[in-house]
Amino acid sequence: MATEVQKLIVKNIDIDSLLIAISEREDIVEVMQMFRDNNDYAPREYLTIKEFSNYIKASESYVRGLAKYAEKNKLFSVIKVGREYRIDRLSYEKWVANGGVF
Repeated sequence: MATEVQKLIVKNIDIDSLLIAISEREDIVEVMQMFRDNNDYAPREYLTIKEFSNYIKASESYVRGLAKYAEKNKLFSVIKVGREYRIDRLSYEKWVANGGVF
């Protein structure tokens, strides 16, 4: 599992610098495996309840229920910003592609 410092470094470095730094490492195979297997580094595209309801063409109340259910059962990435949910579209699509059912 990545530390908070490792996550911060990866999120705040430009891609070219990151690729150069990784390619210069002697343990590049292990580093690449860490990124491939670790969900902490997966790309994210968070949408509000309203944006997500438009995206999947469902009511906002349905999406809110889905977000609560997904957060509770860790089905795909959902975060709370204050009292509002944000749903990661990419992890949702991955969940659906793997047969996710609500």
